[in-house]
Amino acid sequence: MIPSPLDLAAVTILLVGWLGYPWILRLFSGVDLTEKMTRARHQWMLEMLKRSDRITDVSLARGLMQSVAFLASTSVLLISGAIGLIGSAGLIADLVNQSPWLAPTSRALFELKTGVLLVILVQTFFRLTWALRLHSYSLILIGAAPQPEAAETEHARTLAGKSARFSALASRHYLAGLRGYYFGLATLAWYVHPLLLIAAVVFTYLVLIRREYFSNASLLLDGLANNSRTPNAAS
Repeated sequence: MIPSPLDLAAVTILLVGWLGYPWILRLFSGVDLTEKMTRARHQWMLEMLKRSDRITDVSLARGLMQSVAFLASTSVLLISGAIGLIGSAGLIADLVNQSPWLAPTSRALFELKTGVLLVILVQTFFRLTWALRLHSYSLILIGAAPQPEAAETEHARTLAGKSARFSALASRHYLAGLRGYYFGLATLAWYVHPLLLIAAVVFTYLVLIRREYFSNASLLLDGLANNSRTPNAAS
């Protein structure tokens, strides 16, 4: 069984939505939650310069790293599971065809669905491990920051700014990894029906956009966004 036009349309919408999210988000006006937190990170690093004891700053940075490390290790387990599904594609396809609730499939189509899921998971793993590495760079720059007596020097403020940008860049890759989880969950709907996959992608977008622009967390940071201006960290 070759993929139907509906299957091809559904997977195209999935891939465009997943890979094109950063560009699609730019169609919305206003400052998103991620950018507001980027400005907060910049303020954090400026305050860090004023502290002689930076245990708090190191603990915060390590906490961020632990969150990323947990999801990165979990993605390895999911990748292993997806590879196992491909290895059992023939048997699973026969079981799917016996269910009245699932769209008919063939081994090749099942392998395609699982292959798309596997690609999303692998990309998610690389995003998360790169975020972990960037967080470690930010931590190194915190350790390299001069003492409070030199906090107002150009060197100190430049170093704080770079540390904030490393942390913000790590956050953007971490969020890209999280989106991989979200769109990976949406891909599971394809096993039921391609129309359900399209609905899952739309629902995922609604959730993500609401969180970035209209959530309580985003509204709480409006004052901070207006009072602190820093360059946007590229992804």
